[in-house]
Amino acid sequence: MKGRLLFVGVFITYFLANIYLGIRVYPLVDSTFLGVQALYWIAVALLVISPLLFFGFRKRISVPKAAVLYKVGTGWLMLIIYAFLLALLSDLVRVLLGDYLITHLPSFLSLHQLQAGFIVAGTMGIAWIGNLNYYRKKVVQLDLKTAKPLNQSVKIVVLSDLHLGHAISRKELKRWVSFINEQQADVVLFAGDIIDNSLLPLTYYKLDELLREIKSKHGVYACLGNHEYLANVEMSLAFLAKANIRVLRDEVVEILDGQIQLIGRDDKSNPHRKTLQQLIQPNPQHVQIVLDHQPYALEAAAEQQLDFQFSGHTHRGQVWPFSWITDYLFEQSHGYLKKGTTQYYISSGLGIWGGRYRIGTQSEYVVVTLTSTHKE
Repeated sequence: MKGRLLFVGVFITYFLANIYLGIRVYPLVDSTFLGVQALYWIAVALLVISPLLFFGFRKRISVPKAAVLYKVGTGWLMLIIYAFLLALLSDLVRVLLGDYLITHLPSFLSLHQLQAGFIVAGTMGIAWIGNLNYYRKKVVQLDLKTAKPLNQSVKIVVLSDLHLGHAISRKELKRWVSFINEQQADVVLFAGDIIDNSLLPLTYYKLDELLREIKSKHGVYACLGNHEYLANVEMSLAFLAKANIRVLRDEVVEILDGQIQLIGRDDKSNPHRKTLQQLIQPNPQHVQIVLDHQPYALEAAAEQQLDFQFSGHTHRGQVWPFSWITDYLFEQSHGYLKKGTTQYYISSGLGIWGGRYRIGTQSEYVVVTLTSTHKE
């Protein structure tokens, strides 16, 4: 019941914010023909309902058309925050400096038109910067030490939250596979949410073919994320198997001739998943690495004296001010943490959910160089 009330509250707020913005930007077309004004309100209405159109019709229209609705709708869900704040700021300036501005504006420009132009230009500028920032993929170089025996240094590429689907398709994934392969990794690990909301675009674009091109000396492994469940977990598992990605669903495997134990937890979406204590016990002879998509209850790995945990999920909010929310909700919403002898890295993710914007956060992949301080 609380969830439904929250959804209704968010929807009403979203609807009212769009009406407010529509009125504030309207002066740009106020002096034009009635046909142009009608087109303006039609465009506003389509922008507002585009997220609903996507979720309502994505299975009934072609994947490319659904992708347009997805990018426009989910992108606007992010950008409306900034458009709304710019509108509030412009209202404040109009109240405080309106008389001064009116006397200094050229005759062909009204104060309301200036305000509308500021909102539109500001929102477009923020969108442009956020899009550029999304495409700047940061390589996080992480040097990790273990006191357990390893006969060589190990290079691990860790990725999370690709969200392959309507927003991210073949061209972008091909570029990602290239820079993964440039690392010449000993092992590649995915910390969940490889898939976004649906398998339709993944099969349409044949993304399994590209994922099979990932090169790793000792295999490609993944844990499930909540979006694999949203997309249908059994279908997700079948797709990932075709992509030559071994999903560890409450499983433990040994790699590098048994030197490393890799523990993949099922996602928190499964209320019946095993506990870490049920899956693994401390072992002084094996480096133990756990993949757990959602970084809740981080103390569990420390209590089991595991060496490393890699997680994702948070995106660190993806765009400000949601980064404040994830920082509040999670003990560590992004970056490196150490608890006891256990070291953690929570990635902000390589891909995104929704529109291609990163504002105040980064898209990243992690290159781990793991070495041993053990002496015989």
